[in-house]
Amino acid sequence: MAIENSSILFLPRDKFVNLITTTPALSMNMLADFSKRLRAFTIQIENLSLKEVPARLAAYILTLSQEQLSEQKPAQNREQMVTLPISKAQLANLIGTTPETISRIFKKMADAALIEVRTKDIVILDLEGLSDVSESGRL
Repeated sequence: MAIENSSILFLPRDKFVNLITTTPALSMNMLADFSKRLRAFTIQIENLSLKEVPARLAAYILTLSQEQLSEQKPAQNREQMVTLPISKAQLANLIGTTPETISRIFKKMADAALIEVRTKDIVILDLEGLSDVSESGRL
């Protein structure tokens, strides 16, 4: 099951090899993209193995905030709000925990006045505090 609608493209091996051989810029762009993805996966593995669940969740919210703010128009940036693009169950799988733990940590973050949860929308009330949690893992 895909998280979002996807398209799949099939290229025969010989045609693909010919394409990247005759177009060096394409090869370099692909290498750059693969490097970015490898770096992101390395960070994700490091986070899953070394950070506590609150730190992983805070880091996810902060990353999502950066991604979504770059897509918004300046007039919309009055309050820092992010929308979860996935369900809590999918989020739990992504950061290596259970949906119940996600709910408990959201509640603790709300009680600490770091965030306000509105169904799929999360308002960031204390960006610096959330950043501290993402580094220390302590609420």
